[in-house]
Amino acid sequence: MDDRQPVTADPDEPPSPRAAVVILAAGRGSRMKSNLPKPLHPIAGLPMVAHVLRAAQGARPEQIVLVVGPDLSDLPDRLEVAPDVVAAVQETPRGTGDALRAALPHLGDIDWLLTLFADHPRLDADTVARLLECAVKTRARVTILAATTDAASYGRLARDDAGNPVRIIERKDDDPALRQGVVEINSGMMALDAAWARRTLPDLGESAATGEIYLTELVERAVADGLLPDGGWPVATAAADPRVALGVNDRVELAAADADLRQRIRERLMRAGVTLIGPETIFIDADVVVGPDTTIHPFCTLTGATRIGSDCTIGPHAIIDDSRLGNRVRVVASTVRGATVEHDSDVGPYAHLRFGAHIGSRVHVGNYAEIKNSRLHSGVRVGHVSYLGDADIGAGVNVGAGTITANYDGVDKHPTTIGPNAFIGSDTILRAPVTVGEGATTGAGSVVTRDVPAGATVVGVPARAVPSRRRRREEDA
Repeated sequence: MDDRQPVTADPDEPPSPRAAVVILAAGRGSRMKSNLPKPLHPIAGLPMVAHVLRAAQGARPEQIVLVVGPDLSDLPDRLEVAPDVVAAVQETPRGTGDALRAALPHLGDIDWLLTLFADHPRLDADTVARLLECAVKTRARVTILAATTDAASYGRLARDDAGNPVRIIERKDDDPALRQGVVEINSGMMALDAAWARRTLPDLGESAATGEIYLTELVERAVADGLLPDGGWPVATAAADPRVALGVNDRVELAAADADLRQRIRERLMRAGVTLIGPETIFIDADVVVGPDTTIHPFCTLTGATRIGSDCTIGPHAIIDDSRLGNRVRVVASTVRGATVEHDSDVGPYAHLRFGAHIGSRVHVGNYAEIKNSRLHSGVRVGHVSYLGDADIGAGVNVGAGTITANYDGVDKHPTTIGPNAFIGSDTILRAPVTVGEGATTGAGSVVTRDVPAGATVVGVPARAVPSRRRRREEDA
């Protein structure tokens, strides 16, 4: 019998706000001078819009809608976020107000509507949470995400004599004297009373200068509709870090945003117990995870979904992409892509672990060794200058310098299997498919074209069996 009691809501606790987030991702982005749509340009290892999608989670939204142009109607599928995120198509780019109109048919019964921009990757979840919190607290029709900074090309937030926000004045319409120094600007992002926005958006007019429809007009509309039922002012502001307002419109701004986010990643890791030596020379993607007490030396690049354990030493000059490293792993001046390295192993310098390489515990992979789609079991030693492809190397095997698995016949790849505790002499060529048995030995310079039985010793070209070292010692005795 299930004796668990049903969970009931606290009657004194206010219900969670029902919010939706609309991310405006339409527009040509021609200043990027690229065939790649602007929202998909990568920053810190993720498409620009993916950072905004993550920031949107700060509102705990019931719905997320991406407003896109016709060429990006499949954006949720490209980002692998469908069906949780849906696309609304703005057929012609006619401004931010028109873009939000395109999203309305996709929205359900919500209380608050947050509008964000796909080209603002510096936005974070805490800022979005504060924006919604301010809207819920004030019950304002419009809550503006504002920042205090140089006016530049941003709309300036104008207040009345009582300090209430009354309108947003664009640069072309503003008095230059009022835009000098640090001023309060509109980031473009805002939270709206959803019911009021549904009624008001269809009535927004077109700009006389551009013919476009702008969200900023909502501020004046909210003021014109009078005070709130409780007497509150209809427009509120939530303060944000000025960097949040910085969008990305060209490659220069893309690089600046990438630098900001990577610095944020480095600081997060260092505060979590990771040592970065020369942090400004280290580049780490957003989804990389690093355990405490790991030290990363200068000129390392950690990308993709890389996971690194604790007490590791990485670098200098290491490239690690989409790989998993256990605890106490050391990688020096080597490239590791799509590989796994288990606890207490070391790699490099100048080694290359390629896709599918699985390095067991306490394994040594030395300089100029290349491993591809191969499993090296515990205690294997590959000292230097070897290639192991499509191989299974048993525990305790010693692979001599210059060993090559000749795994490709010009059409297909073939496997090589080496049993535990075998000894592979220097300059051995293993012509796959081939198996070397447990405890077997190949002499230096051997070309192994046939399977080698367990415990046997083979030498020569092609390799042939000879008495083992142990047997020769017994015969000489």
